[in-house]
Amino acid sequence: PQLIVQLIKRCLDANQLNRPTAIEVINILRKWQYKESDNETVELQKQIKETEKINNNSRVHIKPSTSLGISYKPHSGAIYTSRLLSFNNLPEPKNSDDYYEQNDNIISKEFSESLQINISQLNINENGK
Repeated sequence: PQLIVQLIKRCLDANQLNRPTAIEVINILRKWQYKESDNETVELQKQIKETEKINNNSRVHIKPSTSLGISYKPHSGAIYTSRLLSFNNLPEPKNSDDYYEQNDNIISKEFSESLQINISQLNINENGK
């Protein structure tokens, strides 16, 4: 649903001042969950139904990977140490708007099935926990 994509984009904004706070995100989710007559909530529910219809018509079967274990073996004679990294010359963060313009959805089809949510099943109490 486009409203969820817009919220995700706001959360991932390169400028941290443009990102919503955790409280704002909770309030948005709570509004979507409880205010059924709100125009934005009605639109979200419509988008969710359309998405569910599309998902039901084009199920992607994901094969679980069997190679999720450690793929390397540490050398018995090696000494592993940590060190401080210098980040003095990092470029300014920027949003990848080109990516969003080229790819209308930000989640690949292979992983979209595992990310499906039902907002009505979210358990958010009055304290936001």
